[in-house]
Amino acid sequence: MQVILQNYWGWVNKNLHLKWIILLISLILLPIFSQAAEKAQPLEAVIEHARQMELGEKKAWLNLLHYKSTLLGPRESQIDDVGFFLAPNGEHDAQAELDASLRGFFSINASAHPRCLYPARFHWLNAQLDFAEQLPPMNCAPFNTWKEKFQAEQVTLLFPSMHLENPASMFGHTFIRFDRADKNHLLSYTLSYAASYDESDPMLVYSWKGVTGGYPGKFFIRAYYETLQVYSDIEQRDIWEYQLNLNQSEIDQLIRHLWEVKGVHFDYFFFRENCSYRLLALLDVARENINMSIDSHPLYAVPVDTVRDVDEVGLIQQRKYRPSTHNKISQMIAQMDNEASNAAIAMVEDDKTTIEKIVEPFSINQQAKILLLADELLNQNKILSAAQKNRQFDILSARSDLAVKPQEIEFKYSSTPPELSHQTARWNIAAGEQKINDFEKQSFYELGLRPVFHDLLDASKGFINGASISVLETELRWYQQQQKLKLQSLNFFSLESILPVKPWTSRVSKKISFIVKQRNIDVSEQVLEFESQFSMGYAAEVKSALVYALAKVQLEYATELDKNHGLYLGANIGGLWAFNAGELTGQTEINYQNLQQISGEEGDIQVLNLGIQFNLYKEHALRFEYENINYDLFDVDEARLSYLMYF
Repeated sequence: MQVILQNYWGWVNKNLHLKWIILLISLILLPIFSQAAEKAQPLEAVIEHARQMELGEKKAWLNLLHYKSTLLGPRESQIDDVGFFLAPNGEHDAQAELDASLRGFFSINASAHPRCLYPARFHWLNAQLDFAEQLPPMNCAPFNTWKEKFQAEQVTLLFPSMHLENPASMFGHTFIRFDRADKNHLLSYTLSYAASYDESDPMLVYSWKGVTGGYPGKFFIRAYYETLQVYSDIEQRDIWEYQLNLNQSEIDQLIRHLWEVKGVHFDYFFFRENCSYRLLALLDVARENINMSIDSHPLYAVPVDTVRDVDEVGLIQQRKYRPSTHNKISQMIAQMDNEASNAAIAMVEDDKTTIEKIVEPFSINQQAKILLLADELLNQNKILSAAQKNRQFDILSARSDLAVKPQEIEFKYSSTPPELSHQTARWNIAAGEQKINDFEKQSFYELGLRPVFHDLLDASKGFINGASISVLETELRWYQQQQKLKLQSLNFFSLESILPVKPWTSRVSKKISFIVKQRNIDVSEQVLEFESQFSMGYAAEVKSALVYALAKVQLEYATELDKNHGLYLGANIGGLWAFNAGELTGQTEINYQNLQQISGEEGDIQVLNLGIQFNLYKEHALRFEYENINYDLFDVDEARLSYLMYF
């Protein structure tokens, strides 16, 4: 041992210069190794800390990834774009995506750095783990420039009511407006989500693709004035504006997340992953610890549900109602005498008579109302001719010349907020009796479910009077004497739009339906047939009632029918009115159809329907219905009493 030590010290003394060289190299490399160690250690410590805090299971993190439980149980992201995820299995493993996100934030990446691609993720994770000070400064110029254009200090949810002339707007629509500090709403940006579809697609193709996810969903960010141009029917629809109580930090997080998903692909599903659902998911990110998109809508969502949801979680700060041009005109005329309203209509229809001569017999206040009404009458036209544009300019000029301040002219518009309407879905239980030719009687019990939305006998509060849309309404019937359960009907889709003709407009009323139902072909046999109806005509208001007369074509298909089908042409007339007897309210409809056989099954058909509903209390009703179908060889009478609950 002594010999070894003597040899070692001898070598050191002989090679003293090497010792100093080694020491010098160590001093140079030590900071480099230390810096690398410092960088490696915090990342792993941060990831471990995140795991200990179970951040991968937090509601806020799952909302950032749009994770929802599937019908079969496993949780996965609803984002259908693998490019959105940093982890290979990120769409199925939220913890793996969180780990990959943290590694990305700590990485050195000259272009497309995760800190710039996912600012909402970075903001939330840093708020939980406080690691940003360990990272070098980074200027995400594209994101910062994009964010600044919003200038948002307030967020407003807008709900344009249903518009039955446009398939994409039949259930209403929702979009968000980012309100600027200068209150210039026309320049404020709006956010909407919609199916990217071909406008030439017919109704059936549009419906099928919408239900099955055949269209890609897309976020649209536009200035408000551009949104009004895109939704060209917007002036024909009531709009409710809901100012949300999001604070500035929540608004900023909403905008950060919008940057993350604005170009990401989602499949669009008409019933659930639609405009309403996707906006709820964004609001879930803005305000932590809410989860409206999954808590409220495990199966489907319609636009009015969005409003109900944001109301229930306390997001609504203030409501504002903007009536459609049609409703403005109706309210104005209701507050004017006939001579004044007729003068406004004449001013629009007769461009030969001067404006001064038309308004001369009226007081200044009456003249102001006449000119305002005339302007609104012209506004309801999508396209104005050159003569109409000149007439409108003259009307506005005459109005500005009047010595009456605008605030001295008051028009009060009233409407029920859509969130106060009945719930979207409805189930019912019923008992009734069917009678054929006055002697074949059989009792039945019935169970029905309608996922969406509204029919003419439902309480009309919050809906357009005379408008009805039902989808996938199903009725199962148990016949007592036969001891047999049958599918009585499956209403795939039905629409009714009963629009009264007004002095200033003649809107067409229509009915459309596609249904599978039981049909009697003789006194002892029923068959399941497919039936399609289309009616078109006109309606009028008679006091508190809507009466209508429509031309109708009806096609029936079943193998048991003569030549497998029945084609009929005829008329459909009826009336609809609401009643109010103290605290008891309800709706009544009577309908008569006379159908002449054109092809297939022999014999004409006459149908009489009577329905009356009593609204008992919130979300509950009692309904009585009677139907008489007169075939050439036999009659079918049916009466039933139903208890309905909306949910």
